[in-house]
Amino acid sequence: MKVHHSIKEFKEKKHATILTIGTFDGVHIGHQKIIERLNQIKSNDKDRSAILTFFPHPRKILNQGNEIKWLNTMDEKMQLLDKFGLDHLIIEPFTKDFSELTAISFVKDILVDQLYIKSLVIGYDHQFGKNREGNF
Repeated sequence: MKVHHSIKEFKEKKHATILTIGTFDGVHIGHQKIIERLNQIKSNDKDRSAILTFFPHPRKILNQGNEIKWLNTMDEKMQLLDKFGLDHLIIEPFTKDFSELTAISFVKDILVDQLYIKSLVIGYDHQFGKNREGNF
């Protein structure tokens, strides 16, 4: 699994991306089901599987002052995720500016234009964009 420390580092534009997005703290059974589905959808060697996660956790930036208790460090999370045969892990620095992206901007500018997604695998309650305005 290749680790990228920002979306901008992810320069592999030749192939489509099968993507999931989330914190994946603890890599619990729900996370594992999402990753299994991601790997099932990856239909050929030209497509690549990837997880987009954020550091620090968005709540740390948006709700400053609230302590977040982690199950795993980022290094532990990378070790856990590496066992699932994913091609890429993208760790995007979560900033106040990033939190201001609208849902439409996130989909078009990030998912489509920079990550070249072909399929997106997310949980039923996943929301994204400024004020969690977007969902699928």
